[in-house]
Amino acid sequence: MAMPITNYETLYRKMGFVVDKVSEDSFYENLLLGLSKVLEKSPYISNLSLKRFSGLRQIDIRTWEHNNGISLPEDLKAFYSSTNGFLYSYDFSYEIENQEKKNVRQGKIEINPLNDVLRIYGYETKNTAQIEKVGTKLKLVLSKDSKVFELCSIDENAKLVLVYINTYSNPTIWLYTISMVFNYLADDFTTYFRRCIAHLGIPCWQYIASSRGLPEWAKEIFLLLAPGVLSEEKNLVDIPKVHIDDTNIIDPAVFMSSTNSSHGLIMQAMQQAKATKDREKKLKHANKRQVSSRLTKKHDK
Repeated sequence: MAMPITNYETLYRKMGFVVDKVSEDSFYENLLLGLSKVLEKSPYISNLSLKRFSGLRQIDIRTWEHNNGISLPEDLKAFYSSTNGFLYSYDFSYEIENQEKKNVRQGKIEINPLNDVLRIYGYETKNTAQIEKVGTKLKLVLSKDSKVFELCSIDENAKLVLVYINTYSNPTIWLYTISMVFNYLADDFTTYFRRCIAHLGIPCWQYIASSRGLPEWAKEIFLLLAPGVLSEEKNLVDIPKVHIDDTNIIDPAVFMSSTNSSHGLIMQAMQQAKATKDREKKLKHANKRQVSSRLTKKHDK
């Protein structure tokens, strides 16, 4: 069932795009910022798939909010009005030629349908909820008034969750692991979705935020598909200014990107990485020349 075009336009405006009319095909293409065109060029990628969902009516969204006692931020409301869930996936494998013995890893960008965004329990609570800055990390402390909802499963050991410090606070996005540790990922849904695209939906990329870190096999995929992303990761994650009394505000600039660009954020990251490597190479050559010059002078003496 095709979505009403007005809902696509609403979501684009929430995310910072300026559009007149948006078809269903261009909606998904632009929402992914050209990710498909980048992945299609890799010989290691196959079986790209996009599952399409119809959007929700406003009454359905309000019913979910009423049943859970919270208000969704504007970007998530616009998202669910346009598409009730999201699943973009692909297969990654080193064995390009041998189809029978392929060791496949599945990359994906996934958000549960709203009725599957369920509240989870079992985490430690204290008297006062807050987000503390500990060095360069953020530590989440929850209270009995806090609420946590699962947006999707990352793997058998972790979930992507939407966290409300209290009923009236602006929710933030965290990685919640089986050891009951929360790891900060993004200050809002739009920023998280942008990060998914910047990391190419590589499986388990969210573990970058955890003390466990990326699995070795995931690092290898990054080196093949997007070697610049890991080296630039420090620029992709900034500690936000989170206040308990924040209201539901989204900065549309976080999703600003030319809709005519087929590579978007991904190519920007790769270009930045290439520039960094070029600078390092020049510096290395300069150091070699200096060492060579000193040795020559020493030899002449």
